[in-house]
Order: sequence, then C-alpha cells, then structure tokens
Amino acid sequence: MPSIPTISRQPLPAYMLVVAVALGGCSIKIEKPANNAVITLPATTKVAITGNASYTGLMVMVDGGNVSSQIVSTGSSSSEGDIGLLAAGPHTVSASATLSCWYCSGGTTLSTDTRSFIVIPGTHVCAREAGGTPVITLDANVVTVGQRPGQQLIAYKLLNGSDVLLIIVDDAPGLTPIQMRVALDLDPFNGVTSNKTVEAWGFCRSGSRVAVVEASMLGGFNVGVACASLTPTNGFSSGCTNTQTMLLLQSTTSELWLRKPGFLGGFWYDAEAIDASIWQAFGGRSVRFIWRHD
Repeated sequence: MPSIPTISRQPLPAYMLVVAVALGGCSIKIEKPANNAVITLPATTKVAITGNASYTGLMVMVDGGNVSSQIVSTGSSSSEGDIGLLAAGPHTVSASATLSCWYCSGGTTLSTDTRSFIVIPGTHVCAREAGGTPVITLDANVVTVGQRPGQQLIAYKLLNGSDVLLIIVDDAPGLTPIQMRVALDLDPFNGVTSNKTVEAWGFCRSGSRVAVVEASMLGGFNVGVACASLTPTNGFSSGCTNTQTMLLLQSTTSELWLRKPGFLGGFWYDAEAIDASIWQAFGGRSVRFIWRHD
C-alpha cells in the first residue's frame, strides 16, 4: 500500500496573526452589567466598557436616557461609572464609540454594544429619624396608571389615615424615562390647613437633599400658593396658583419625602416617603402632587 504523505502544519507568521485579529473587527464591549445580570437593590448599577482599540466619542444610554456624563475614562480603551439606583424592573444599557481602525476607510469605525439586565427589590433597613416614617412602595396599579399616555388622576391616601393627595400625571415631551418633573400644590378650600413640601433624596435619605418644592397657605418668596379651590373645571389650577417644580434625575433621586408642619405650625416632620418605585410609575412624566386634606 502506498504511503500517504503527511502535511506539515507550521504556525502562522506573526504579521498574519495581527491581520487576523484586526479583521475580526475593532469593537467595544459592555463588561458591566453582564447580559441578563440581576442587580438587587440597594446596590447601584455600575457600567464598565472596554475596547480592543482606543476609542473616542463614547455615548452610553440607559433605557433611552443619556448617562454619558456619569461615565469616566480609565484609559484610552476603557471607561466606567456608577449610574446610581434604578427602579426595579428590566433595563437596557447601550454604548457606542468611534474606534481607531488602521484598515478601515478613514482610519476609524463606529462600534455599538447592548446589554439587558434586571433590577429587583431588596430588603434593607435604614436608620431613619425618630418616629419611624413609613417608606412605601407604590402599588402596581399606580405604576400602571402612571405610565398611561395622557393626563391621569390618582387618588393617594397616606398611611397616617388623614392626609389625602391627588396625583396628576401627564405627558412630558422631551423627558426620558430617567427624568421626572415634580410639582406641588395644596387646596386650602378642600380641607388643607398648613404648608407642605415634597423633598427629593437619594436612597435611605443619604447625602444631601437633591431638591424641594413647597406650597404655602400664605405664599412667600418663590413659594406656591392657591387662592381658589382646585377642581376639574379649572384644571386643578387656580388663577393665582404659583406652583414650584423640580426636574429630577434617576441617578440622583431614589425617594420622595412628603413633609408637613406639626401642631400649630410647629416643628416640621415627615408624613411619608415613597421609594424608588416612583421611577416605575412616573419616569419620563410630569407629576403634580395636590395636597387636598390633612
């Protein structure tokens, strides 16, 4: 039987290996969060991006909102950042950048990458001030109604059994799901007897207060005031209402704290707080809290 010649397998020259790697594509990759990752609150969401070549013009989007300003470069081909607490539920992060590419037309190429992940509620205990202010999660029905297009009216009763609010949620063209516009009014002709505030804070009321809106019985410098009952007929806005508003970002705001003064206008205290479920219900929307009874 004739012998079968053998074929010698020689290693590829180094320059061919370089070309093979290069032709595989210059690209970026989202390292964190991993695809289908599960993040449990109160853990924040961290983003890390690497490239197999140096890149510029990095843009990072979370659920359609631009969070690029929160991502910092850690090298010519790496970046990372913390985008804070996201609401429980599914999320998507995408990134795009221009990479150096010696074999591409113009010497550069655009690369994109996308990851899907989910945030789930966690059990946490916060050191609150004396009094044990309840920090509640919005009911699923409130979340559903809050995200319906058009103006939506939600009756909301605090756990203290006395305070009642009307929450008006409306379309907010130009806002992304990680933004929210919040306003506060009160209706002194429907059972409200004192000033009110809504404060925006980070998780567990950590750090500094992000923003605040105030509504007053008597008005004052930059303080909202109502001089007539707020009804469907006048669009829940009296002719003399001066309403404060605040634009919030999901990366800095995790809770809304509803506050009121004590007996005879004394020391202010927290009536109730709403956790990060505010972003599920009101993300990308305009929200007006009208205090109707206290």
